[in-house]
Amino acid sequence: MSQFRRSVAVAATLAAVVALPATASANSTAVSKTSMSAVQTNVAAAQTATKRLQRYVRLGETTRAKRQLKIARSQSAAASRTARRLANAADTQAESAGAAQALTIAGSQYDSLLETLTSLVDNGPAQAPIAGAIQPTIAGKAQIIAILTSLLDKVPASAQPILASIIAALGAGDADEVVNLDNALDTPGLPGAIGGIISQCLAMATAAIETAMQMVQGFLPLLPGDVQGPLGSILTQVTGIVGSIVPAVLDMVTGLINSVIGGLPIVGGGSGAGGADTGVGGLFGGLFGGGSGGGGIVGGILSPVMNLLNSVLGGLLG
Repeated sequence: MSQFRRSVAVAATLAAVVALPATASANSTAVSKTSMSAVQTNVAAAQTATKRLQRYVRLGETTRAKRQLKIARSQSAAASRTARRLANAADTQAESAGAAQALTIAGSQYDSLLETLTSLVDNGPAQAPIAGAIQPTIAGKAQIIAILTSLLDKVPASAQPILASIIAALGAGDADEVVNLDNALDTPGLPGAIGGIISQCLAMATAAIETAMQMVQGFLPLLPGDVQGPLGSILTQVTGIVGSIVPAVLDMVTGLINSVIGGLPIVGGGSGAGGADTGVGGLFGGLFGGGSGGGGIVGGILSPVMNLLNSVLGGLLG
């Protein structure tokens, strides 16, 4: 699920940039292309190192695992620095959109790295450095999300719903790391020092999702109209009490948000060339039950999930 979300988020940003008018100067365009190339190169190297990290941990090769962890972190950080420089230097709408593209790619890599680290932290090889790398990775991803949010009013109005959807998907559409960390705490024989770090990371990861949900709720009107109702219903129920929700339920909540955002044609859901189900309305009509003219969020898959959320959250709130 999360890999799909990352892929469609990047694709959506690329589509948004292609659709923008070429208002930047030739020099700034050249700089942007060079910087984008650097971000992509760093992310590709980070992805390779992340895969090797997984393999070496599985094989029990601690020294090699540590080396790949160092490469993955440094390359992810390099991609983030370049993308942030683009954002800081952006003067036009086109440059802001280009920065958003770079930030999305870098943020998606942080997301991938975070998911990998939290899935490996209960293993023996390189356990301590892996545990120590989780908090900086959470912070790096949060920084990118904050900068993306600051770009919302700097890109063309037509691109704002796309960027808002990307921010929602990147920040509030995945609780895999929370589930991984919670499961790691149940690992038999977990060293006390590692357990303490994991507990801190779990609290930080949960808080990051809560912050993201509050952020999304704040710019809900910028999202495509078809998702404002479903997301508003979800966020109204969970914002402010995320820290009280068990990880499995939080994972369900963010998974639902991910499904809502990921289903948008502008974020990779796609639409055919004609036909009754073409476009956002038809797509969401099929997802939530009924056509675009009826059903809305009361049918399909959303209604039973919302009923379950009502029941669970009702119990938490007494």
